Amino acid sequence: MRRRLLRYWTYFRRGHSVYLIFAITFLNFIVIQYRLLIEYIPTLQKLFSHLIVFMIVFFVIYIPLATIIGWTDVKRGAVPINHTIMAKANPYYRDLAKAIILLADGKNAEAIKLMKKWAESD
Repeated sequence: MRRRLLRYWTYFRRGHSVYLIFAITFLNFIVIQYRLLIEYIPTLQKLFSHLIVFMIVFFVIYIPLATIIGWTDVKRGAVPINHTIMAKANPYYRDLAKAIILLADGKNAEAIKLMKKWAESD
């Protein structure tokens, strides 16, 4: 029962923080920018007469820009270095790398023993 509740808590946090809050904060950002920036600058107010116009222009510019920045970070930025550091710090990945080396050396029993602790069922 405890493991099931913890698993549901993990699912809730993931859905909340990755998806729902992301959408809410994204829309919140658009509304705040429109209210504080567009409504107080006459030139921008003429250009973006309605919130929906601002949202469309914002999405057309922001989504490709964010995608290009994200792609650049994943391919050439900090993500590869970050993953390497995190993999070295994560005990599961350290054990997995050791187990692969043991398997390559034909030491199957040692590899199984090393990884058995990670194979517990939910």
